[in-house]
Amino acid sequence: MRKILHLVLKEMKIRLKYRFVWVNMALTPFFIIGPYVFSSRIADVNSLAENVLIGALLWYWLNQYFFGVGDGFTEEREEGALISVVLAPISLLAFLFSKAADTFLMNLYITFFTLLFFYLSGIKLEIHLYFLLLLAVSGVYITFFSIFFAALSLWKKRIRSINSTAQFFFGVLSGMVNPVENFPSYVRLISYMIPLTYLISIGRSIIKNGNMSGFVPQLLILTGLSFAYLILGVWLLKKAENEIRKKGEWESW
Repeated sequence: MRKILHLVLKEMKIRLKYRFVWVNMALTPFFIIGPYVFSSRIADVNSLAENVLIGALLWYWLNQYFFGVGDGFTEEREEGALISVVLAPISLLAFLFSKAADTFLMNLYITFFTLLFFYLSGIKLEIHLYFLLLLAVSGVYITFFSIFFAALSLWKKRIRSINSTAQFFFGVLSGMVNPVENFPSYVRLISYMIPLTYLISIGRSIIKNGNMSGFVPQLLILTGLSFAYLILGVWLLKKAENEIRKKGEWESW
């Protein structure tokens, strides 16, 4: 744990040197998910805009985790620094968890300004304590899913080329804008394999009802599914590590 915290602090110190990055992080999400939210206001139903905002915001969390964690050490490979990570006294899994912790802190920062800008634009989202807890917990579940994708990307390097496409694919199928209940049954089968689907559904339920009643079954399924992705991801990560070690490809790109 101390090693993970050390890496997180290291990333924060580096980022603090580039102040404009913080401005970029505060503004970018608003302009990316804004069109989805503002388009929903055409129907002149505020609850519709709230539902879209929740879906888009949670999708953006996944977006950041997939770039921060799920990219499968792409940044380290491009810089030729992956061998340094391998030789460091920390496992690849712990390294990914340090990236996840750093991404979680950045997502909290991003979420604050995104909700503030939407509030100033006339879209007010009633923030309940349960919703804040959901954001915190979602970081754990999305981390597990991202570690699985990172392991895939390390094992099969070409997968990293579809990272952005995968993010939009997961966003659409998770009901980011259109609830999954409106999808055909064969599409819903895929949707229910994505942890984000349950997070969005639970988030909308919290905002609508103001409590945690009615979605315990979804939370249990989400927990089981996320841990399954984590276990599979850890196994794939070890498999990829062993294959690369045998081929001596740690420094190749």
